[in-house]
Amino acid sequence: MTKSKIKPTPIALVVCDNIYQEPGGKLALVGLFNCFFAKSVPAVIPRLAAFASVTGLRKDSYAKLEIVHSESEDAVVSAEGPFPENAAPTSVVDLHFIFNGVKFPEEGVYFVRFWANGHCMMMRPFKVQTKKGGS
Repeated sequence: MTKSKIKPTPIALVVCDNIYQEPGGKLALVGLFNCFFAKSVPAVIPRLAAFASVTGLRKDSYAKLEIVHSESEDAVVSAEGPFPENAAPTSVVDLHFIFNGVKFPEEGVYFVRFWANGHCMMMRPFKVQTKKGGS
């Protein structure tokens, strides 16, 4: 399979607790956050969701979402795959990623990075810190 190299246009990247989809197709993003307060490290987030939205896709476009430590670049979790086959350049494609039991080995800043066709489209930082740490 030939993968597209064309850079799509990013619209949004959101980190939250959960994403619900109504029978009619509408999405609800629940529990948006920029910081996770853990009792201790390593910390486990029971459920972490990410919402990514892009446009300008071409045939054979593919996506990747990863969470990495900001300093070491070590990946905590990642997922990748093709966009829907019917995605067209004028389509807005909303993707949701759900991860269970995500383990963060240490406190610090992590990046959620969304890639499309090999291009880093968007990056969102968030902190993992123990409750005894500052804000």
